[in-house]
Amino acid sequence: MRGHFIKVLKGAAGICALLEFCAPAFADDAAIARRLDQMQKMIERQQGQIEAQRKEISDLTRALKPASAPMPPAPPPTSAPVVETRLKQQDQKIESLVAKFAAQTDAQRLATQDMPKTSIANGRLMVTSSDGRFSASLRMTMQYDMAYFMQPATSRNLAAANGPDLSSGANFRRAQIGLQGNVFGDWSYAAIVDFGGGGVETPGSIRRMIVDYNGVPDWTFRLGASSPPAGLADATAGGDMLFLERGSAADVQRAMAGGVRETASIIYAGRNLYGALSVSGGKVQEAGAFDEQLAVVGRVGYTLYTDKDTRFVISSAVTDIVRGPDQTAAANSPRLITFASSPELAVDTQAIKLVSAGALNVDNAWAVNLESGITWRSFYAQGGYFKFGVKDRASSNAYGFGGYYLEASYLLTGERHGWNPGNAVFTGPRPGHNFGEGGIGAWEIAARYSNMDFNDHPGMAGSAMPVDGVRGGTQDIATLGVNWYINPVVKFTLQGQDVTVHRLGTLGTPAIADTEVGQHFQAVALRSQVTF
Repeated sequence: MRGHFIKVLKGAAGICALLEFCAPAFADDAAIARRLDQMQKMIERQQGQIEAQRKEISDLTRALKPASAPMPPAPPPTSAPVVETRLKQQDQKIESLVAKFAAQTDAQRLATQDMPKTSIANGRLMVTSSDGRFSASLRMTMQYDMAYFMQPATSRNLAAANGPDLSSGANFRRAQIGLQGNVFGDWSYAAIVDFGGGGVETPGSIRRMIVDYNGVPDWTFRLGASSPPAGLADATAGGDMLFLERGSAADVQRAMAGGVRETASIIYAGRNLYGALSVSGGKVQEAGAFDEQLAVVGRVGYTLYTDKDTRFVISSAVTDIVRGPDQTAAANSPRLITFASSPELAVDTQAIKLVSAGALNVDNAWAVNLESGITWRSFYAQGGYFKFGVKDRASSNAYGFGGYYLEASYLLTGERHGWNPGNAVFTGPRPGHNFGEGGIGAWEIAARYSNMDFNDHPGMAGSAMPVDGVRGGTQDIATLGVNWYINPVVKFTLQGQDVTVHRLGTLGTPAIADTEVGQHFQAVALRSQVTF
C-alpha cells in the first residue's frame, strides 16, 4: 500500500515539474494555445488516476486488516493535500496563460482588422481591404513586335497607296498600364492607358476607362470607354491571341463600332449562355468628326457541349451603324466610314492598307458574323464568317463585302487553352512547368488562313469600274506560327506569312487605273510579350 502511494506522489510531482518546465517556453501564441489544451487534458487524466489509486489504497487497507483489529493510525495528512495544492496552483497558472493569450489575440485582431491585404500573383500586385469590398490591382501589357517584309521587285512600280515598300522594323504594338478593382463590393472599375501604337493607335490614348455594376448575379452594367463585345475573336484579349493580329475580317468588324469607344453595355454571363447589348458612339479622343456616330452592337454565345476534355461553343454578333459620323455642321455633311484592312501586321509605320473600300459616305452600315470554337485536350480550333453591308448616302447604292478566317493550334507540351465565361472566350494556356524552374514552358504550333473581300461589282481588268462598283480588292493570308509560353507572364510568338492581294486600280489615267495593283509577298515577325 505504501508503495502505491509513493508512486502516486512521484507521478504527481513529475507532472508538476513538467508543467513548470514547459510553461515559460511557449512564447508563440499559437503554440501556447495548443500546449495549454494538452496540459489541461493531461491534468484531468492524472487527477482521475489519483482518485482511482486512492480508492485502491483504501480497498487494500480494508482487505488486509480483520474487522476486529484496531485500525492503524491514518497516514500523514500532508501528502494528498500537497498534491491537490500543487494541482490548483497549476490550474491557476493555466487560467492566467489562457487569459493572457486571449488578450493578445484580441489586441492583434483589433490592430489588424482594418489593415489591407497585399499580394503578388504572377507579377500582378493586388491590394484588398480586410472585408474584401475594395481592391486595386496593377495591370500591364507590353508587346514589342519586329517584322521583315519580303516584297518582290515588281512591287516597287506600284503607287504609294498600294504599298510598294512596306517598312520593316519594330515597334511597341501595345504598352498598356493601369489599375482595375472593386469599390463597395458591387462596383468595379478599370483605368488603362496605352503608350504604344506605332501608327496603329495614338500613343498615350485611353484603352479602357469603365465603371461596372455587378450587384445582380450573372449581370454586368457597364459605362465608359471600352470595346463593346462584337464577336469571339473580338473578345480575345491581345495577350491571348494565337498570332500578332486578329484575322482581317474580325478586325474590320471590330473597327466599325468597336475598339475603344464611348459605350454603354448590358452583359449577361451565365454558365453556358452569354449575351451582350451595347450602344457605342465615337472613338475616344477621336478628332475630325463634328457629330459622333451612333451604333448598336449585340452578341450571343452559347456552349453547346463541355466535359473534362472538350468545349464546343458558337457565337454570333451583329453591328448596326444607325448614324455615321458627320464631318461638318452642314445639313448634308458627309458621314465617312473607312473599310480597310492591313496585312495582319502592325509594324509598317505608314499603316498602309493593301485592301480598302475607301472612305464611304454612309447612310447605314451593318455587319454580322457567325463564329465557332472548340478545344479537345491540347487541340484548339476557331473560325468565323463575316458579312458587311453599306448603303451610300449620296448615291443610295448598296455595297456588300465579306470575309472569313480559320485557325487551329496544338500544344506540344500537353497544356490546354482555358475558358473565360465572363467574356465567353477562349484564353491562352498556362505552362505546366515554367522555363527556368525545372521545365521548358509550354510550346504551341499554330496555323491560320484568312480572307477579306472588299470587291463589289469591280468590273473586268482593262475596263472602267461600274458606277455601282467598288474595287477594294481581295486579301488572302496563310500564317504559320510557334508560341513559346515561358511562364504565365512572358510569351514569345514567331510567325511567317504568305500574303496575296488582288486588286484593280482606280487611280491615275485609265490605262493605269484598270490594271492589277495587287502583290504577292512574304513576311516574318517576332513578338515578345509581358502581360499580367
